[in-house]
Amino acid sequence: MNRSLGVAISLLLLSAFVTAQPNRADGADEILAVVNGKAITYTQIVGDVDMQAEINAIRTIQRVDPSVSDDEIEKDLVFQRLRSFVLQTLLDAEADRIQLKITDAQMRQIIARERKLIGLEDSDVKGWATYLKEKFNLSPTEYKARRSEEIRRGEIMNYMAGYYGPLPPQFPLEIYFSLSVTPREVRQEFERTADQWRVARNIDYQQFKLLYPSDVSLDARRKLVDAVWQGENSVRSRVQANESLEKASDGLKQLIEDLGIPGVRMEVTERKTAKDDSELDATAYQMVLSVAATGGVSEIGRADETDENGQQYEGVTFVQLFSRDDGDKRNYESPKVQEGIRNKIQNQRLARNRAKVEQALMKRAAIVPEKLFVR
Repeated sequence: MNRSLGVAISLLLLSAFVTAQPNRADGADEILAVVNGKAITYTQIVGDVDMQAEINAIRTIQRVDPSVSDDEIEKDLVFQRLRSFVLQTLLDAEADRIQLKITDAQMRQIIARERKLIGLEDSDVKGWATYLKEKFNLSPTEYKARRSEEIRRGEIMNYMAGYYGPLPPQFPLEIYFSLSVTPREVRQEFERTADQWRVARNIDYQQFKLLYPSDVSLDARRKLVDAVWQGENSVRSRVQANESLEKASDGLKQLIEDLGIPGVRMEVTERKTAKDDSELDATAYQMVLSVAATGGVSEIGRADETDENGQQYEGVTFVQLFSRDDGDKRNYESPKVQEGIRNKIQNQRLARNRAKVEQALMKRAAIVPEKLFVR
C-alpha cells in the first residue's frame, strides 16, 4: 500500500470515528489528525494553554477588528497549532530515520550563547533558571531538551530545502529541493528586468530589518516573519498604508517581547540619503530599485549577519524609498547586478523550497475536516 492510499484510508476511518463520538462542548476528545498511525487530539494541541490570554494577545498584536469573534480567533489558533504540531512530528520522524543528532557539545555552546545574550554569566545558574521559569515555565533541563528538538527540526528542514547544498550520502532523504542558481537563470532574470538596473543617486530611504538566530524554532520563525509581511496588520502593510516604520513596528515589538527568544532584534534605521548605490549592499540596492523612483515600499528581502562571536543570524528586511535619481543603465557584467539578482532568486527559491517541503510532508498526515467538529 503506498503512503497516499494509507493516508486516505486513515482519514476515512478517522472521519467515521469522530462522527460517531458524542458531541463534546470542550472538544477534549476530538481527534484532529492522524500522523504515522497515531491520533492527535484537541487536548494534545491545546494542552493547558490559556486560550483567552492567547486570543487577547492576538487582538492586541494584530489589531483584529472587533467584529471578529473570540470563537473565530480560537478556531484559527487551534488549527495553526495543529499544523505546527503535525509538521514537527513529521520532521522528527525524518530526523529519526536518518539518525540526525544534535550533540551535547553543540547544546552547551548554544545555551552559553543564549545566556550571554541576556546578560548572564555561565556561573549564574540561579539567574538562568529564574529567566527560563518566567519566560517559558521550563526548567533548564526541559528547556535544553526543547531547544535540541527545535534545532534538529530546523536542520532537517534546511537539508531538505537545499540550504546546505546537495545531500550528503549519509542522509538519503526522500524529500529534497535544490537551491542552486545557474548563470543562465541570472542572465535570464537580468534580461527580463534590464531597465530596472540603473545607477542610483541621492537615495532618500529608510530600512527595516528583523534578525533572529539561525537556529530559532520553525514555529517562532514563522510567527516573526508573518508579523513583518503577512496580512494587513503586518509591519510592511502598515507602512504601505502611510504609517511610519516606528509606529508600524509596535505589534512586532510586543511579539518579540512575548516570545522571549534571546538574540531576536528589530532594527529601523534613521531616514538618510545615500549619495549613490555604492553605499548600499547588493540586497538593499535591489530593493531600492524594485520600486518607482518617486518612492514606495519594497518587497521583502533576506537578511544575514554574523556577529563577532561567529553567531549567525538571519531574517527579513525591506526598504521604504522616498525618492532617488536614476542614471545610466548598468550592464550585466556589473558584480553588484549579478549579486543582487542571484540573492533575489535564491531568497525566493529558499522560501518556495521550505513551503514545498512542508507540503510534501503534510501529505503524509490525515487532517480531519473542520466540518466534523462541534465546538
